[in-house]
Amino acid sequence: MANFGAPAHAAAMGNAAGMMVLAAAGVGFANAIGDAISAAARVRYERRYDNALTSATAHADSMEELARIAMTMLAELEGENSRLRAACSQRQQAINQLKGRRS
Repeated sequence: MANFGAPAHAAAMGNAAGMMVLAAAGVGFANAIGDAISAAARVRYERRYDNALTSATAHADSMEELARIAMTMLAELEGENSRLRAACSQRQQAINQLKGRRS
């Protein structure tokens, strides 16, 4: 179909290159926004991961300290148990000697 010099057709053809540049810029802008959103999500994920890792490390450190304290207390209790067993054994020997004298 011939345009026969229609001004609207001439204007559209003149603006076609500009509209293509604007469309390309719009697509580029949309891609940039998508990349920025992805980068922000990645930063949030890494921050949550770092916080969880720091928290887990701190918990492990406190559990290690608690285990050390428990082992120290256990060693003390084992020593006390040995002393009590020795005392009970001595007492039983004394009781047995006293029983032997009476018989």
